[in-house]
Amino acid sequence: MSTGTLGLRLGTPITALALPLFTSYYSLLAYRVISIRVGTGTFVGDKSKEGKADQSTPDALTIATRSHGNFAENVPLALTITALAELNGADHSILAGALGTLFLLRVGHVEFGLRGGSALGPGRIIGFLGTLGYLVGMSGYVAWLTRSYWGY
Repeated sequence: MSTGTLGLRLGTPITALALPLFTSYYSLLAYRVISIRVGTGTFVGDKSKEGKADQSTPDALTIATRSHGNFAENVPLALTITALAELNGADHSILAGALGTLFLLRVGHVEFGLRGGSALGPGRIIGFLGTLGYLVGMSGYVAWLTRSYWGY
């Protein structure tokens, strides 16, 4: 390590390694929203001027904003929980595998779910349930890692 490197050195290399991957995908989702907004001239709201109320053909802007929003709603909490696990001595191979799985679940939720036929592709439910499982499971793992604090 360079002596000129600054940072808090909190000991979260696995979480830190995953951040560029998650941030890049988040940026792609944001780009899609912006691209559709500019292309349709819709700068406020989640339905483009071409949007229809028909559920069989969801509006592209609605899909893009929900894809982006859902990622923003779930991933920061997941990464925070993961960092807490890492700070409390979690096994790095478990965290690396868990974060890789979470990334695949989030990509599947959008690319094979929301962007699938009628926004109901199989990736949507798999990604949703898998993400909830990740949040609950990783939270439980953190609680287990800190059990000695509570006298167990």
